[in-house]
Amino acid sequence: MSRRFVPVLALVALLVLASDAAATVGGPCTVEIGGEDIGPREVGAFSEPILVSSERPVSVTMSSEQELDRLEVEMELSGFRWTVHERPSTGTSWASEVPVDDYSDYGLGIYKVVASSSGDGFTCESAALIEITGEDDLSALTTPAGIIGLALALIGAFGVLAIAVRVGRSKTSPIFCGLLGAVFGVGAVVLLQQFAILYPTIWVTVIVVGAGAVVGLALGIFGVTGSEGDARSSPVRT
Repeated sequence: MSRRFVPVLALVALLVLASDAAATVGGPCTVEIGGEDIGPREVGAFSEPILVSSERPVSVTMSSEQELDRLEVEMELSGFRWTVHERPSTGTSWASEVPVDDYSDYGLGIYKVVASSSGDGFTCESAALIEITGEDDLSALTTPAGIIGLALALIGAFGVLAIAVRVGRSKTSPIFCGLLGAVFGVGAVVLLQQFAILYPTIWVTVIVVGAGAVVGLALGIFGVTGSEGDARSSPVRT
């Protein structure tokens, strides 16, 4: 096996180990998202999401044998959560919606939906992944999130290469390359999420961005193989 593939395989192994594919239902409740029971589902980086349309809201329902007094529906991405709905509840079940049609104007791809509720002496929290689909395979690049992700990836990649071919001419090259590598990593995470290749858990995000920074730092220290070395070893013509 070529040594070139060792870092790639190591990165894939880290992503798999950090995928955090744990069970998603806690408490004496049953939950459905988009009409599907999420009890047996997992929420790891490579777990299968529920496919939803970008043109209409997604239903979220929770039921319990005991009285429920509160409901909350949240969206999550890379460890960051924001509330979609939160209000008091009565009875043993409730229904809500995730306004996917609003979010799809800004981005597509895979998101985590978290539903939680509480009652007398108990709490329930459940989560599932949803994939907001577009009209075609390249729809993600027509959204602000997809465009920003692509721009960050290109800026980071070409910035690192531009500095790496000039290694030795500036002592700050490794620092700038490391920062640009991290920028590339952020762009890569956004694109992977937008194209529904994986769900960026917080650990996956840290690994990808960190790997980009490390690779950028290495290129900033050693440069692109052959570029600076060839220039230095070329004979001087008289």
